[in-house]
Amino acid sequence: MFGDIIRAMLFGSVPVAAFTFLVLQWSIVSGRLSRFDDNKGLEQQFKDHKKVKAEAKAERKRRKKAGEEVEPKLPKKPFFRKDAGSDLLHNKVMFFGGGFYGTMALFAYFVIEVDEIFEFLGVVFSPGEWFDYLGFDLIIGFIINSFTNIGLAFAWFVTLPKYISMGNGWIWLLAAYAGYILGVKLVSQQGDLIWGQLAAGVGKGMDGISEQLAKHQSTKQPKDIDE
Repeated sequence: MFGDIIRAMLFGSVPVAAFTFLVLQWSIVSGRLSRFDDNKGLEQQFKDHKKVKAEAKAERKRRKKAGEEVEPKLPKKPFFRKDAGSDLLHNKVMFFGGGFYGTMALFAYFVIEVDEIFEFLGVVFSPGEWFDYLGFDLIIGFIINSFTNIGLAFAWFVTLPKYISMGNGWIWLLAAYAGYILGVKLVSQQGDLIWGQLAAGVGKGMDGISEQLAKHQSTKQPKDIDE
C-alpha cells in the first residue's frame, strides 16, 4: 500500500504537476490566459472563454439564418510563426475543456502522440520494415489515429493504465489530482519566477551548444600552409 502511494506520487503526481505548470504558464506568458490567484480563478477563466466562444458561434448562426451580414472569419495565421506553439497548445487546452479532467485528457493525448512518434522512428530506422509499413496505408493510419487518439484522450482514465502499470486506481487518481493542484499553485504563486529560471537555463544551454558548434567548425577549417 505504502509502495503504491510512493510510486503514484513519483510517476503520477510529479509528471502531472510539471505538465500542468508548463501548459498554464505558457498560456499566461503568451497572453492566452490571465494570471489567477487560485484554482477557482482559473476555472472561471475557462468558463468565460467557453461562454464567449459559444455566444459568438450562436450569434453568427443567428445572423446567417436571418440573412444578415455575417462578419468574415479571421484569416488563418501562417503555421510557421513565432507564436504558433502557444496557439496550438492553448487551442488544445480549450478543446479538451481545461480543468483537471481536460488537463488529464491533454496529458493522455501527449503520451499517446509521443508513443506513436517513437514507434514511427523505430520503423524509420528499421529499413526491413519500410515496405510493410510505409506507403498509402501509413497515410490512412495517420488520419484514423488522429480521430481515435482524441477519443482515447477523453477516456484518459482508461487509456493511461495501458502505458504505465498501476495498482490501486483510486490512489493514482488522487495522486494525479494532487499533481494538478500543485501545478496550479506553482503557476499562481511562483509561475513567473520559475518560468524565468527555466528560460534562463534553456538560454544558457543553447549558448553552450552554439559555442561548441563554433569550436567544431573552427577546428575543421584548413590551416594556412607557409610556402
